[in-house]
Amino acid sequence: MWMLIRANDVGAVRTRSGARVLAANPDSAERGDPWRWAVELDESAPEPVPAVTVNDAHVSSHSTRYDRNYTGILHRDAGEQIVVAALAGEALVSAEDGPWKRRLRPGDTFIVEGEDPESLRLSLTAGESAVQVITLSPTHAKVLRWVP
Repeated sequence: MWMLIRANDVGAVRTRSGARVLAANPDSAERGDPWRWAVELDESAPEPVPAVTVNDAHVSSHSTRYDRNYTGILHRDAGEQIVVAALAGEALVSAEDGPWKRRLRPGDTFIVEGEDPESLRLSLTAGESAVQVITLSPTHAKVLRWVP
């Protein structure tokens, strides 16, 4: 399963420090599910800075920045979630062996999860394009689930 969150959809949600919440699981206390992770964007610096916080008892994370005309394959293992946060320019995320593709612009967030392993192609436009790719892995459960 994949989900694209456009910048204006959740841009109004801010933390106490003023960072914008790009994605969180769950995204509100009203959901009743226990908090597992959040990805925020601090836009107070000259360049946006993404930050990831996780509940270490349930989730581990790894974060990588890609920029300047990068093209490559992202691999997601079974049960993991990948969060792609667009920081600058434009990026294209597509299925390596399928028909779907989505363009990301600054502030957009793309989330991918599922029980089966998956490969995605990430292609950045030339110039100052940049994305942060966060891989969230379960520490106990077999599969992380998105609770939007």
